[in-house]
Amino acid sequence: MDAYHFTTVVSRDHLYKFLAMNSSLQENAGDYKLYVLCADDEVYDVLRAIPFRNIVLLRLQEIEDETLREARANRLFHAYCWTLKPVFLNHVLQFFPDAHYFAHLDADLFFFSNPAAIFAEKPDASLYLTHHRNSKNFEHFYAITGIYNTGFVGCRRDGTSLAAIKEWAEKCIAHCPIKEEPQRRLFGDQRYVEDWPGKYENLHIVTSIGANAALWNITNYRVSRKGGQVLLNNVPLIFYHFSGLSIISRYEFNLCWYYHINDDKVVSLIYHPYLERLSAAIGGVKEFFPWFKWGFSDRKSVPNTHFYVLG
Repeated sequence: MDAYHFTTVVSRDHLYKFLAMNSSLQENAGDYKLYVLCADDEVYDVLRAIPFRNIVLLRLQEIEDETLREARANRLFHAYCWTLKPVFLNHVLQFFPDAHYFAHLDADLFFFSNPAAIFAEKPDASLYLTHHRNSKNFEHFYAITGIYNTGFVGCRRDGTSLAAIKEWAEKCIAHCPIKEEPQRRLFGDQRYVEDWPGKYENLHIVTSIGANAALWNITNYRVSRKGGQVLLNNVPLIFYHFSGLSIISRYEFNLCWYYHINDDKVVSLIYHPYLERLSAAIGGVKEFFPWFKWGFSDRKSVPNTHFYVLG
C-alpha cells in the first residue's frame, strides 16, 4: 500500500511545470503514486515515452462520460481543466483506493520538503484544506478567490471525504466559471469548498505556513535556509505554488503577474531552484520530443512585472 495517491490534471501548456513538480515529489514524497490525467493527447504521448516510477497515466477518454462531454462543450478549455480537478480526484478515490491519503495537486506546485508533514498535523482528519493566508496587498482577493486555495485538497478515504469530493465534482460539472461571479460567490472550482468547515465533520485547515506558500502570501514571511532546508519564519517550506509564473523561453521567465518580488531571498531560495528545474525539463523535452511546441508565453502578452533571465 502506498502512503499517498496524488492526482493532477496536465494540459500541454503545463507539461513543463508538471515535470518540475514530479521531480520535486520524487525527491521529497517517499512512498506515493501520482495519477496524471492527460488533458491533451500530446501530453500523453510525451509522458508515456518516459520511464517514470510511481506515475499512472490516464487519458480523458478513460474518465469522460456524456455529462463531462456536455460540460466540456459549454466552457473554455481552461475552465474544463478546473472542472476536472475534483472529477479526477473522485475517480481515483473510487477506483484506486489503496492508499492512506489522497490529494489533488495543481501542476504548478513544487515541493521543498516531505508533504507527509501536512497529513501528520491531524492524521485522522477526513479532509485537508489550505488557507490563502493573503498578505495585506491581497486581502481584497478573498472576495474573489475565496478563503481556501484548491491547488491542494487532501483527504483520507472515508464516508466524509467521498461525499465532499463527489459533491465538489458535481458542482464543478454543473458550473465552473472562468471569471469571478461575486453575486454567486463563485470562481472556477475554488469557492465550492468554502462551506466544507460547517458542513463536513473532521475537516482540518492546515496550520503550517509552509504549505501552499505563494505570491499572495510570501511577503508575510522571512525566508531563509538552514542545512539545505528553505524556511519561512523558521518553519520548513513544504511546497510553493508558482501561480502567475510565465515561461517565455528555456531561460526567460516572468516570475509574477502582479508585482516585482523585491525580496532577494525569495527569488534566490525559492524561484531560482524552480526555474532551473523548469529549464532542465524544457531541455529534455526539446531533445527527445522536438515536435512538442507548447508551454511558452509570448513575451508581448505577459506583463513585465518581474522578467528574469536564468543565468
